[in-house]
Amino acid sequence: MEIPNIKTFLIDGDGVLWRADQPIPGLNRFFGVLAQRGIRWALLTNNNTRTAGHYVQKLRGFGVQADESVVFTSSTATAAYLKERYGQGAPVHVVGMRGLIETLEGAGFEVTHGETPPARNVVAVVAGMDRAISYDKIQVAMRLILNGAQFVATNTDGSFPTPDGLSPGTGIVIAAIQAATGVEPTVIGKPEALIYQAAMRRFNATPDTVAMIGDRLETDILGANRLDIETIAVLTGVTSRGRLRSSAIKPDHVFDSIAELTDALLEA
Repeated sequence: MEIPNIKTFLIDGDGVLWRADQPIPGLNRFFGVLAQRGIRWALLTNNNTRTAGHYVQKLRGFGVQADESVVFTSSTATAAYLKERYGQGAPVHVVGMRGLIETLEGAGFEVTHGETPPARNVVAVVAGMDRAISYDKIQVAMRLILNGAQFVATNTDGSFPTPDGLSPGTGIVIAAIQAATGVEPTVIGKPEALIYQAAMRRFNATPDTVAMIGDRLETDILGANRLDIETIAVLTGVTSRGRLRSSAIKPDHVFDSIAELTDALLEA
């Protein structure tokens, strides 16, 4: 593997570094090699059910030291987008879980959520994963969007990997609201550019010195390909070798896992 110019890795979480609360074998050795080589890294996850602080604690629980400045979730990217578009303190309505709600509240937005319509108009309806999605929640979101609120989706992943197999993802919530409104959302997370660009700004990095490590072709790999970022697919998540062969989305490198990638880094 030729990586002479790679100074920064952008790394997906689910299916790359862990499945649910179980680390992928080789995780600590991988981060140890990055530290030895002076390679910087950031976590880029479309998971919007948790805060950046949760991921810092998760990584520390695996023995990896990190702080929130290197964690970029679809929720934090959504907060940055909304702040730039509408300003801090703008009223937004959320269809989602505590991680998304707390992230937007922490960014200074006036947040409503649940099955009761907000008392005032909102500038945007922000939708993420919601394991308690209901008809009434969809109805509130639908009416707000049809009344002029922007429809913002943290991401549209249809599934995510767990130790027991794939589970339905945020895409099921987005699809329900889109079907009810006929409105296409503004999508913030991977494969859209904003989350990659935010991470690169953190390190003052340029695409020619960055590589993206991911398990999902249509998000991790596609988004990086669009930005001319080197791409590395691992097969511990949602993508199989059969899917690789049939897909038009092609990574630059493929490894069975981060353990095999670590071996390649040591040999480079």
